[in-house]
Amino acid sequence: MAYIIGTDEAGYGPLLGPLVITATAWESSDRNLDLYRVLNDSVVDRPKDLRGSGKGHLILVADSKLACAGGKLGRLERTVLVLLKAIHGHFPATLAELVKMVMPIGDPRKLFGHFWLQDVELKLPLSQTQHWQREADRQVECFLRACLGNDVRLNRIESTIIQAPEFNTGVVNHGNKASLLSDRTLGLVAALIKCRNGKIWVQCDKHGGRVFYLPVIAKNLTSHEIETLSQSSQQSAYRWTEDNLDVEIRFTAKGEDQMAVAVASMVSKYVREVFMAAFNNYWQQAIPGVKPTKGYPQDAKRFFADIEKEVTTKGLAKESFWRNC
Repeated sequence: MAYIIGTDEAGYGPLLGPLVITATAWESSDRNLDLYRVLNDSVVDRPKDLRGSGKGHLILVADSKLACAGGKLGRLERTVLVLLKAIHGHFPATLAELVKMVMPIGDPRKLFGHFWLQDVELKLPLSQTQHWQREADRQVECFLRACLGNDVRLNRIESTIIQAPEFNTGVVNHGNKASLLSDRTLGLVAALIKCRNGKIWVQCDKHGGRVFYLPVIAKNLTSHEIETLSQSSQQSAYRWTEDNLDVEIRFTAKGEDQMAVAVASMVSKYVREVFMAAFNNYWQQAIPGVKPTKGYPQDAKRFFADIEKEVTTKGLAKESFWRNC
């Protein structure tokens, strides 16, 4: 079986909330398989394709920005919950369960040690109708049936969740946040291909405007000779072989056109949104009426001005929740 891996992130630009990087891993008999094409009985990539009767079995898999058009979380959340149940057999009911599913190797005590996450039991889902599970179960069954019929399996979804203090330290250690992103992304890939053999195709969304990835690949993925296939603003591609592995990795602008990347984009966005809900809940309990934030630079500055007095009163260090870049 070939192994297809897709990676993407959410939260690269904000000053509040975590940076979340996700990798999805798929098994298939064909490394070059178009997942959208073979799974089109259960998956669509445009919101308009969900409209009309008789389409309740379909889920939307697309760039998270498209899935959340208009600021609505419902479709993105539904897809992520469906895919997590397809792997784990149940839906996550809380933030803690969500973290356990997407970050099985991480230390939850470290993650939930942040002051705004202590004693938090945020319940999921955040945005679903009353009887959502009935339709979601149908969507899980349809997705699994489509996978089985096309010799495809969604094997793993794994994320790295980087909170502000770790982010700030990482930027200092790596020299900039772009290098931090590349290093952590390929660290996830390395974990997924460990102990694998056969053909592996890694699809990554471009890391900002970066064109040259050879050093970070050599650092994280292989000590063998790496062949450069292309390096441009549109796509940078590399290949190497070692032992029983044949690996090709591509960093592509608008990589969400590939389904494995789109799922990574949606999971990253959803995990970040859940953490932001917990962050906003903390401050709204401390300061009733404070307007919530998505964490992006301009609004983050507004939000900090709104909470600054409470931050001082509580004796909190700004760096404990504020990202320096």
